[in-house]
Amino acid sequence: MIQDYFKYYNSKTLPPLLLGLCALLWLAKDHWHLSISILGILSALLIVISTYLWKFPPFKYLFWVDDFSGRYEGMLQYQFKDDEGNQKSGMLKHVKLVNQNGHRITIHSFTIKEDGSKSSLSVNKGMHVEKTPDEKHFSLIYNYLNDGNTEQGFPPHYGTEVVKFIKNKNEKKLSGGYYTNREPFQTKGEYKELKWVSNDLSHEF
Repeated sequence: MIQDYFKYYNSKTLPPLLLGLCALLWLAKDHWHLSISILGILSALLIVISTYLWKFPPFKYLFWVDDFSGRYEGMLQYQFKDDEGNQKSGMLKHVKLVNQNGHRITIHSFTIKEDGSKSSLSVNKGMHVEKTPDEKHFSLIYNYLNDGNTEQGFPPHYGTEVVKFIKNKNEKKLSGGYYTNREPFQTKGEYKELKWVSNDLSHEF
C-alpha cells in the first residue's frame, strides 16, 4: 500500500524532500521544545500535497506523471459480432472522466447512443502509467469493469484499454483502443480525438 501511494512520485525529488522536511521539523522541535510527532506532521503534509497541491507548482515537480485529469469527449469507433456472428461496427460519442491526484488515477467511461441515452458505466481496476518510447507522451494501460445493462441483456464484463495521453501546450487529448471478454463474442474499438473539454467530472451514474 505504501509503495503504491508513492508510485507517481519522482524518485529523484522525494528522498531529498523527506530528509529536508524531517530536518526542519527536528530543528523546530528542538529549538522551541515542541511536543510534536515528526512522523505525524510529515504524513499530514504528504497527504495534503498528494490530495490537493499535486498539480500546482512547485509541488507538481515532485511527480513524474503529467496532469491527465478532466473530462474528455470524442468519438468511439466500435466493432462487435451479433448473436448470429455477423460483424457490426459504428461510431458513437464517447466520454471519459479522469479523476486524478498524486497517488491515484480513476477513469469513468461511457458512450452516448444515438437516441441520447448513456451506455453502462466502465470504471478502471488498477492503473499502469508509463512514458512513450520517445518520452514525450504517456501511455495509460488498465483493466476495467463494465456494469452491463440488464434491460438490453448485456451482462457485466471486463475489458482492457491502452490509451495514449498527448499534451500540446494547453490542449490535452487521448487516443487508443480497447477490447473486452464479453460473451459470446469479444468486442473491440478505437477512440477518435478524445479532447479535454473541462474539469467537470460529474455524471449521472
